[in-house]
Amino acid sequence: MSNSKEIDDELEANDNVFSRPNRCLMPELPLEQDVPAIEIQQAMEQFPRIFTESYPSSGPALYLGPLNEAMDQSIFNSNEPRPLLIYLHRTETAAIHCFCKNVLCNEFIINYLAENYLVWAWDCSKDANYQRLLWMLLQYIGSSAAAMVAAIPLDKFPVLVCLLSTQRHVILDSTTSPDEIYIRLIEIRKDFHNPSEEIICDGSQRLSICSNEDWYPGSSQLALVEQESDKFRNIANYFSNSSYQLIRVEQINNKKWLTKYQKQKEFICNRIGHNGSERILFHGCLRETSQDILRQGFHHEQTSIHGIKCGHGFYFSTDPKRSHIYALPDLPSGGERTMLVCRVLIGGTRRNHSIMEIYPWMFDSTTDGSEIYVVFSNLQILPEYLVTYK
Repeated sequence: MSNSKEIDDELEANDNVFSRPNRCLMPELPLEQDVPAIEIQQAMEQFPRIFTESYPSSGPALYLGPLNEAMDQSIFNSNEPRPLLIYLHRTETAAIHCFCKNVLCNEFIINYLAENYLVWAWDCSKDANYQRLLWMLLQYIGSSAAAMVAAIPLDKFPVLVCLLSTQRHVILDSTTSPDEIYIRLIEIRKDFHNPSEEIICDGSQRLSICSNEDWYPGSSQLALVEQESDKFRNIANYFSNSSYQLIRVEQINNKKWLTKYQKQKEFICNRIGHNGSERILFHGCLRETSQDILRQGFHHEQTSIHGIKCGHGFYFSTDPKRSHIYALPDLPSGGERTMLVCRVLIGGTRRNHSIMEIYPWMFDSTTDGSEIYVVFSNLQILPEYLVTYK
């Protein structure tokens, strides 16, 4: 790579560029309406133009079509497949200018990307655009990728997502140095055709108790909760410290699941010697995922969608704001989100361990010691309410 002093001297000569007010690279694309494809295309075409006006280089060449077409031209290209690098921009972050000028304006990185990657970019500065990005990731790549990006704190933006397949992706955030990013890009490119264990995010080798349960709760029934009722007010109280707008609350009924849950509660309470094993917890999820849960319960394919910090299980939070980041908006319904309010048997719990795949010995759950709890069986979960909100 080029001498860092030369780069700094060059960038110092362009300091007037960075003294301008922060500018979004794309206009806002409202979630509440069906934005025509041509408007999205025009918004994306503004990205490189405003970038060039704001920084001393035009940055890497961008693919200006839809995300699914970018995937077709990169990881799914039968003639010349290559990784897809997704650049996620966010204007109002501390690292944005340094990242753009030291990484995206770096001649060596630009040239390497041109030869080895297809680059697609999106400006997440506006909340509506950020939510639209998550929806696109969900639709075209999958729930794990969408949840992974949703879990990145906004102050860690900008972010590079290296997509090797719909199941393999690597995150490089703003805390990564330019030299390290350059080296990682080379390593990832080499691993594109020869995947290594370090990069593959494949859970096929895991064998957890979730995948071996010998029963499923069957289909649940929903009953609309009247807004004037005490039940609705009780649920609304959980969300009182947020700006969320509750659209509807539906009570979940499943006698088979309730019976199994009550027996498990009795078993755990008898073992630990007290009745404090139960918590009211929240599970933010996709609308499609909530429908799957109501049809067949929590399934092993849903494990680790919310990460693996506390093990490979089903994640819940004591705070709906924490669960909110995984309740990705459903654009066809105008950006509605879905959250489950559940009774969860945490029983005896131990601090997190990322490789935990089954029940810890003599424990019933894992925790981060604050607000996250992870359980490994439908027997310990009883969804009570399905909350739809914005």
